[in-house]
Amino acid sequence: MKKKMSLITVLFSISFTLTGLAQGIEFNNGNWEAIKAAAKAQNKVIWVDFYTDWCAPCKFMAQTIFPLKDVGEFYNKNFICVEINAEKGEGIALKEKYAVAGYPTMIYTNANEEIVYRTTGSTSAGEFIDQGRLALKAPSGDLSDLKAKYQANQLSNEELYNYYLRLKAQQGLTKETNEVFDKYFASAANVSNEMFQIFLTSVSSSRSAAFAYLEKHREEFSKLVGREKVDDYIKKILVHDVQYDKYKSDNEYQAAKDNLKTKINLSDQELLKMDGSHYYEAKDEARYMIVSSKLAKKYLYPAEDHFSLSNMIGGSLRFKLNNENLLIVKSWAEHALAFKDNALNNASLAIVYKNLKDKEQALKYINKALEDCKRDNETYGSRIEMFKKEIESADY
Repeated sequence: MKKKMSLITVLFSISFTLTGLAQGIEFNNGNWEAIKAAAKAQNKVIWVDFYTDWCAPCKFMAQTIFPLKDVGEFYNKNFICVEINAEKGEGIALKEKYAVAGYPTMIYTNANEEIVYRTTGSTSAGEFIDQGRLALKAPSGDLSDLKAKYQANQLSNEELYNYYLRLKAQQGLTKETNEVFDKYFASAANVSNEMFQIFLTSVSSSRSAAFAYLEKHREEFSKLVGREKVDDYIKKILVHDVQYDKYKSDNEYQAAKDNLKTKINLSDQELLKMDGSHYYEAKDEARYMIVSSKLAKKYLYPAEDHFSLSNMIGGSLRFKLNNENLLIVKSWAEHALAFKDNALNNASLAIVYKNLKDKEQALKYINKALEDCKRDNETYGSRIEMFKKEIESADY
């Protein structure tokens, strides 16, 4: 018997169905065996988007990038496109099989389940298409010969880079793959457009030799690819390190943040976003709610940014919120709905009311979500019907 999906799980699955728009990526909804068979029959690589219901970057890709016409045209033509919830059904085993550790993770694999390319994190439409092009060019097959030559120190620079790409595709950015990249970089470092593109897909820490090289040659790279691209990338890596490092105390995190502010300029809004992400990863509910409330009141409300509010609501619902915090989340959901009357925002508010054990209001807003589905010709009305049934069956 299938397990009943939770209301929260179903709601945040909605965001991914937005990709069903005709002009964007068309996803294959079959089981994994059927997907492999389709890839073999069509002689195509399988592109898999591993996501979770609570992942904000996943929602960004699903709502902003996947529905774009040029993205859909490229991916529908070249790949069997699949989205897999890494915490549900077949996704649990596939996540382990493909060593998925962060979200979203994009796996490019052939019908024989040989990974040819992988990336992690959200990106722009142009970069996403570029990643697909790289995946189409990536070699596949057995790694044993390359591994033997690597251990014997017999690989040329080109072979060393190919070995790195193949290893990264198989297991991601692990200690082993980083060591191979460092060895390649030590002999191949140069200032070029190609090297900067390699940085974008291979360097994930400010502690690496490659990042130090980029900083040392910052002006030269800026002349080649543009100062904004270089500065944005350096800023992204520095923020990422501080945001996701493990700290023994909040004072230690604050010290790291203060040090970061001596290296780059960060607006108050950027600092609040960074704090929210850090406390979310640290599972610190109290501080997450404090900084998220500040972010909402100072920036998201004035900007009528319903999308960011939706992401914050999704993050908050991972915690076991008390009534006081649930009322705060309710205010976020009410503002999001006031800024954008759509099915997702109505359903978000319905879930908050369900958690507040107010069945009458929960049903009111879930019915409004259904009305919005019909009004906007959305394709996920059946999922919202599932929410409604779960609300109706709730026994407080």
